[in-house]
Amino acid sequence: MIPIDKQAHFLAGYAIAITVALVAPVWFGFLVGTVVGLLKEIYDYISKRGTPDRWDAVATMLGALAGEIIFQAI
Repeated sequence: MIPIDKQAHFLAGYAIAITVALVAPVWFGFLVGTVVGLLKEIYDYISKRGTPDRWDAVATMLGALAGEIIFQAI
């Protein structure tokens, strides 16, 4: 079973990639989704308001990759 937190990160990366791909090149959607995931974890680390977790960043990146693949397939 995949933790709900990782599922949320995956879906966020997916949504970001698809949304950006509607108005920019598809690869840019993947890039933005990945950068946003990394920045969120850096923010958690610096602010101490969240729990930084490299696997959250990986889940976000995988979601962005899935969004890119699905968008290109359509």
